[in-house]
Amino acid sequence: MANRCFLNSIAQVSCQKPLSDEWFDSPYIYEEKYVRAQEPDTKGLIVPSEARRMSKILKRTVTTAITALNNSDVKQPDAIITGTGMGCMENSEKFLIDISRFGENCLKPTLFMQSTHNTISSLIAIILKCHGYNNTYSHKGISFESALFDAWLQIKSGLIRNALIGANDEVTPFMDLVLERTHPEYSFVSETSMSAVLVNSNLPSNICEVFEVKLFHRPELEEIADSLKRETDEVLILGVNGNPINDKPYGDLLKHLDYLPQTLQYKNIFGDNFSASAMAFYVGAKILEKQSIPTFLQWQGNLSSGNIENVTILNHSDSTVWSLIRLKKEALCGN
Repeated sequence: MANRCFLNSIAQVSCQKPLSDEWFDSPYIYEEKYVRAQEPDTKGLIVPSEARRMSKILKRTVTTAITALNNSDVKQPDAIITGTGMGCMENSEKFLIDISRFGENCLKPTLFMQSTHNTISSLIAIILKCHGYNNTYSHKGISFESALFDAWLQIKSGLIRNALIGANDEVTPFMDLVLERTHPEYSFVSETSMSAVLVNSNLPSNICEVFEVKLFHRPELEEIADSLKRETDEVLILGVNGNPINDKPYGDLLKHLDYLPQTLQYKNIFGDNFSASAMAFYVGAKILEKQSIPTFLQWQGNLSSGNIENVTILNHSDSTVWSLIRLKKEALCGN
C-alpha cells in the first residue's frame, strides 16, 4: 500500500466547549459522574426547519461533519464512515415508550426512521448529496477504530482519495443508569461526537499523518508490547479513567515494555462512552498540531519538552479487543 493517509481537519462536540480547542488551555473540570455534552450552535450549519426534526445526536453529528468539511480541502467526500456503539438512543427510547403506551397505533414514523445506528451516516450523506461509499460500524468500544480502519485501508489501497469519518454516542439519563449496572469499569460518563476528514494528499493544511491502525482480537499483552518501540511510541494516550477495573489492563501492558513511555489520559476531561476513543484521536491530533501536552493529560512519566513527532493511541474494549493508532507529525508538506 504505497499511498499515505493524512488527517486534514477535525471537529468535536463533547462536555468541553463544542467546536473549540479551548479545553487545551482551560478545560471544564466536572465533579459529577455523568455529564451530557454541551450543545453546539447550529446556526449557519443546519437549516432551522431541519434542525427541529433532529435529535441531539443528529444535530451534533451534522454540525461536526459540516464543520470538519468546511475546515478541510475536501468539499464532497468519496466515503462517509461512522462508528457508534449505541446509535440514536434518545429516539430509540422515545419510540419504545410510544409502543408501550399506544401499541402499534398512532406511532410517529420519524422516531423509528431516526433511531437506527446507520441513521447518522445516512443523514450526513443526504444533506451533502453524497452518493459514495457509506458504512456504519457498531462494535462497542472499538466502533470508532473500526470506522477509521476501514477508511485508512481504502485510502492506503487507492480505492478512495478521501473520507469523512466520525464517531458518535449519546448517553441519556436512562442509559446512564444502565451503564452504571452493566459497565462498572466506567467512572465519568459523558457523550461524544467527532468528525474528521482524511485525505491521501500531502497538503500544508494537514494536521498529521495517520501512519498505522491495528486491531487485536483477544491478544496476549506481549503481542501488543512487541508492537511498541521507543522510537515511534514514546508518547502513549491510554483509555485510563481512574477505575482499577478499567485501568489494570493498561498497567499490565506497560509492565511488558522494555522502555518507559510518557503515558497520557483523556477521559478525565472528556468522559467515557462507547465512542470515547475518538476523543483520544482528537487529543492526539491536537498535541501534534500544537506541539505541546497540557499537564492535566499526564498520567505517568514526564511530559515531553522537545519536538513531538509521534503519538500512539491504545484502547481496549472489555479487555478482549485492543486497538493501536499511530499518528505522525514528521514528513508533512510544509513542516
